[in-house]
Amino acid sequence: MGPKDIKNRAGQSIVNDAITNTGSSPSRQEKTSFILVVTRNGHMAEAVMNYAVNVADHLKYRILAVHIDTLPFFGDGGKRSNLFTAAMEESALLFREKARARDVVVEHLGESGKVGKVVQRLCHSEKRIEFVVIDQGIRMGEVAAQSPVPVFSVIYTQARTIHTNKARSHKTLEKGEPSMSTTSRKRHVKNCFVFGALTAGLYAAVFTNQNFVMTYFTKGGVYALLPVAVVFAVSYLHGNFTSAFWSALGIEGSKATVRKSTDVRPTVPASDTVRKDDRPRAQISV
Repeated sequence: MGPKDIKNRAGQSIVNDAITNTGSSPSRQEKTSFILVVTRNGHMAEAVMNYAVNVADHLKYRILAVHIDTLPFFGDGGKRSNLFTAAMEESALLFREKARARDVVVEHLGESGKVGKVVQRLCHSEKRIEFVVIDQGIRMGEVAAQSPVPVFSVIYTQARTIHTNKARSHKTLEKGEPSMSTTSRKRHVKNCFVFGALTAGLYAAVFTNQNFVMTYFTKGGVYALLPVAVVFAVSYLHGNFTSAFWSALGIEGSKATVRKSTDVRPTVPASDTVRKDDRPRAQISV
């Protein structure tokens, strides 16, 4: 075997190694696909988590969950940032539990700044982002304008939130009803005593001063207004006393609305001048 043959064998070996490395490089450098899930809140919505986990499990992707603090320099001594970080850790723990049940890998990041800029930077990073899922509170146009991959927004009905609100409102009503009824009852009892005392005082004043009443109430002229004024006063005080008395007992009057009588117009007899309605109509047969 001469030097030329050794040289050719060495060259062939180098070529084979190059072909082997070239063929294996795509598999070595192949990046895992990620779903980028973005929120600007400390707590990510569970519906967004569930959607991302289901899609990642179906497509065999990983999840990159990013919490973006859009107000990192808020002037409150760092209280907001601390609360944001604590909420992010709680959300990350819940997200991992949901993903672990479906054998999905979840990575978490804490970022700050504008949402669109952060999404753009992460999409151009080493991770292979297939598409972006945004949480509520983030505008679609803000992200889609700067994202090189499709952006999706999860539309979900807040069944649990609605249920919680109903429960809260129900509890509020249950707590409020006794308070309102107690307040109203106290007010009615107070009015009952006040107007009852005034009514009794007016009656007592009239009956204990019969001479004065008979002298001035029968003079006529301007004094004729005195009995009318007393009658109106008794009617007003006694009426309020009666109303407060029955309301304090829990008896309310009927609140049925009275319909106003409508003017009955005479029916115009049909004549030849009345134009026949020949407009087309659509009928639906069921």
